[in-house]
This record gives sequence, structure tokens and C-alpha cells, in this order.
Amino acid sequence: MSADRRRPLWHHFAIGGLGDMGATLISHPADVLKVRLQLRGELDAKRPAVHLKDYREVARQLCRTDGLRRGLYPGLSAALLRHSIFSTLRHGLYRVFEEHWASSGRSVNLASRIGCGAVAGALAGSVANPCDVVLIRMQADGSLAPSQRRNYRHALDGIVRIAREEGARTLWRGIQPCVLRAMLITTSQNASYGTARSFLGTQLGLQGFGLNICSAICSGTVACLVTSPVDVVKTRIMQSRTSGTYSGPIDCMVQAIRLEGPLALYKGLTATFLRLWPHTVMLFVLQERIDHALAGERVWSSSVPLPKFFGATFEDGTW
Repeated sequence: MSADRRRPLWHHFAIGGLGDMGATLISHPADVLKVRLQLRGELDAKRPAVHLKDYREVARQLCRTDGLRRGLYPGLSAALLRHSIFSTLRHGLYRVFEEHWASSGRSVNLASRIGCGAVAGALAGSVANPCDVVLIRMQADGSLAPSQRRNYRHALDGIVRIAREEGARTLWRGIQPCVLRAMLITTSQNASYGTARSFLGTQLGLQGFGLNICSAICSGTVACLVTSPVDVVKTRIMQSRTSGTYSGPIDCMVQAIRLEGPLALYKGLTATFLRLWPHTVMLFVLQERIDHALAGERVWSSSVPLPKFFGATFEDGTW
């Protein structure tokens, strides 16, 4: 966050939710591609890994066959609903916990950031799990035969239908990997962003928008590598039609490794990078701008001189 000045608590929650919702409008197509690839060749020993051909086939289906809304943006309502809950809570609680830690006189370091992120992520992931289930199913629907598709009209329709047709407990299917991923993504994103920002600012002298971008890229890279295996497990459990397909996340992981090999846990990794890099950059840039706006400051102003970055300059609030 840009301000060393103390913000009202609700600012942190609003900034977190709005930042992730705005970033999702850019990154959602890559998220759909990632989910389709994670499910490709599921438990098929003959297709242990995804190749460039798989990327081309899935991307062609999304762009040409399914169209803009059904191909590139299926489940957008569920994604926005999820971030309005999950991201609002995880970012808000993280900042609250971090401020409380600092106000007690203890230094904010990597270990404290990891602890704050883990607790905030676990709480947020538990609450938002139903939205995750609906999101995964809506994104994966186009890869199924027409007779097997669920055809949820929107996020709330999906939640209601799952509760009515499969029981309310199904809304919390896959909660273990969902909570673990929430802990990892919150910890890796926030902790690595704060640590990278501190290092790049103090050691390399980066400032302003360039500092934001470089810190966000570092954060996105760490988040991709840390969360990919858990994300594959979460996707497969939530998409499964019966609870008997996997007895739990460990069983899902063991079956995937046994039948598809260890690289099965990194299926769709390139698509994960394609999603998380721009998403993380947009997330933290938007958070900085929303923070300024809520505080009544000039949205593109800065308290420090801003250097050239990729040929762009920021002067007097413009770029």
C-alpha cells in the first residue's frame, strides 16, 4: 500500500476486493485456459502432460468455437462474486493483522508476513469455498459433452442448484485444498510483494510505478510456483461429479502422480503464469490507485520523484 499514514480499517477490505475484481476482468480468459488444461487428460496414463498442441487446441476452442462470453469469460459472475468475498477478506484481514503486529512494537518481517497471510487466507478461503466450486464448474463446462454440462446461468443460480441437487455439503467440496491454496496465495503474494518492494526500493533505488510493477512480477512468479500443485488438486476435486472420485486431496494427488506422473501437478503452469503475472500487476497497481482515491488524494500523484519506466514518465500526476 502506498501510504504510511494510517487508513480506516474498511479501506483495506475495499481496496483488496476492488483491486482483485478489477484485475479479474483482464486475467479471466487465462484462468479459464488454466482450468481446462488442468483437467486435460485427467487420470489418463496416456496423456501424462500437456504440450503446445494442447494449448493450441484449447485456445482455439475458447476463441473460435465457444465465442467471447462462453469461451473467454464463462463463470465471470462467479469470479467476481468470489473476489468480492475472498479477496475482500484476505487482503483486508492481512492488512489488519499486519498493522496490529506493527502496533505492538514488533518488526514486520518475512516471517510475520507469512503468518498474517496464512491466517487471513485460511479464513477467507473457508468462507468463499462455494463460489470456488461454482467458478470451477462454470469454467470447465465447455470442455464437457453437451449432455454432461451443468449450464449454470450465473453464480447464484449455480449455488442454488448445487444445494438443491447435490446437497449443501457439496458447496464445501474441496475445502481442504481450497483453504491451503488460499493460505499459499495470500502468503506468497503479499509477503513476496512486500519483501520485493522493500528490497527493490532500498537496495536498487526503484521508485513509483516501476517499483510497483517489478514487485508485482516477483510476487506473481512466487505465487505461480507455490500454488500450482494445490490448484490442480482443487480444480479436479471441485469439478468431479461424485464425491467418490477422490477420497480427499491426498488421494487426488497420489492418483494424478501414479497415472500421469509428477508433472501432472503442474499442468497448465504456463497458463497460470499468463494469468497471475498480469493479474498480480493489475491487482497491486489498482490497489495503489484505489488507496489514493479513497484517501481523497490525486490518483496518479506520488510523494517521491517518479523515474522513467519502459519509456513512460510520470510527472505532475500524468503518465
